[in-house]
Amino acid sequence: MKAKLTLSISEKRVRRIKAYSARHRKSVSQLVEEFIDSLEKSAKVADGKGKQPHAIDQFAGILTGKITEADLKADPRLAQIYRKGL
Repeated sequence: MKAKLTLSISEKRVRRIKAYSARHRKSVSQLVEEFIDSLEKSAKVADGKGKQPHAIDQFAGILTGKITEADLKADPRLAQIYRKGL
């Protein structure tokens, strides 16, 4: 069963994810589902140093590159999620 989810993200990122989804012939919903699935996988796999990669870093690389301090200062909600580790 499918359910709707409302997200609040910048218009720039909306444009970028829609462009990415069109290039890869997937809906934004499919990309979000795949991202959530990848969170579970990344929780089970650690990098070579025994430290897990941050889940948001994996997804952010697709859209805008690595998350910077400026991003975190500009969006307190992002900062809160990022620092909690999702």
